[in-house]
Order: sequence, then structure tokens, then C-alpha cells
Amino acid sequence: MKERILQKEHMKARPLIGITTDLEDKSNLIESAYSKAVEFYGGAPVLIPTVAEASGSDFLLNIVRAIDGLLVPGSRDMDPKFYGESPHPAINSMNPERTETEFSVLRLALERDMPVLGICGGMQFINVFHGGSIHQDIKALLPDALCHEGGKVHGVTVLADTIFGGLTEEKEFEIKSYHHQAINRLGEGLRVNASAADGIVEGFESADGRLMGFQWHPELEQTRLSELIFTRFLSEAAQTADGSSSIG
Repeated sequence: MKERILQKEHMKARPLIGITTDLEDKSNLIESAYSKAVEFYGGAPVLIPTVAEASGSDFLLNIVRAIDGLLVPGSRDMDPKFYGESPHPAINSMNPERTETEFSVLRLALERDMPVLGICGGMQFINVFHGGSIHQDIKALLPDALCHEGGKVHGVTVLADTIFGGLTEEKEFEIKSYHHQAINRLGEGLRVNASAADGIVEGFESADGRLMGFQWHPELEQTRLSELIFTRFLSEAAQTADGSSSIG
């Protein structure tokens, strides 16, 4: 009995991190690396399903009331209608229903002032949420850019005078890249904190650093950089868990 109580106390000490999911063949799916990383670095993952008619959903509202932080993971390509464009021929499969769910969840999370972490496609989604846009295909639209697909390794430079820049002593490092799209117009209230040599945005943050997005995949490798990203995110989420903010 004592051991069971201790286990419950241990879980209570872990901030609850909501992770949005994809819908495929009527099943909600997520790459396991995201939830494993959250757990490895001290959080408790809570998977958020894609729902129909997400806007105004009491179901999603109740989920966001229960979590302490939001992770928006990589995804399929976003329907360009969400940033006022028509689909490019090189665009891949889309899931507008997932995007609608993520719009609702992110809006509720920001109303609660909880920390948000976007990874790869999740970063691009957050940018669009804030009024930004996406290069629909790097190879077609930015022919002079580096290769950012298929795990290609390239350098990233951390920008000075940013919150992310204050987290890491490394100002240049290499990452594996898995995206064919990239940020075009930066969303309102966001500032770039990391970029590739070709100018592709590799990271951004809000003014207070409660929201951060990264184009690479820190969940895939247990590096010092990944540790810094996740531990800061979870530390911010723990503040939400302590009751520093609430949703109406």
C-alpha cells in the first residue's frame, strides 16, 4: 500500500503534458518518441485526440484544464488554406481535422498561459496560428537552400540575445533534418532564435519564452541540447501545475 501511495505522489509531481495526435484509419496516432521523451525528462504525457467540430468543444476545454503544458508534434503537411494559399503540386497528405483540433487546443492553452513546445510540423503550425505562412516545398521554392529532408545533417546557429541563446553555451551545432517545408512569413509575436546557413528558420520563441518551436527533432536523441529544451519546457509546465495560472 505504501509503495502504491508513493507511486501516486511521484506521478502527481510530474507535470501533465498534452500531446496532439493524428487521425488515420479512425485511430489517433503519434510517434512514440514524443511521449517517451516527455516521460524520460520528467513529465507525464497525455494524448489529445483529433475531434470533429473542435471549435467550442467542451471535451477539449476539459482536457486543457487538466494539463500543464502543450507539445505540438510533427505532422503531415498543413492545408495551405489556413495561411491563405492554394496547394503546391509538391504538397503531401493533409489532415485539416487535426489542424482544426490543434487550433482549438493551442488557443485554450495560450489563454491559460501554459508553456507550449512545437516540433517540426508543430512549429510550423504554431507559426501559422500566429498569422505566419509556410514555404510549401523548399526544393521547389528555394532552389538554393540546403537539403532539409531524409535525416540530412546540417549546421544551426543560435541567435544572440534570445532566451534559447541563454540556455545553451553551444552557439553552433549540427542537427538531422526531416522536413520539406519551412517557415516563410514569421508569425506575430514570434522571434527567431536559431537558423540554418541558408536562412531557413530552425527555431523561434515568444517574448517571454513560454512558447518555443524547433524545426529539428530533439525527441529523437538524448543529447545535452535535447535535455535543455525538454527540461526547461517541463520546468515551465511545473509552474502551471503549481497553480500559477488558470482557465476561465
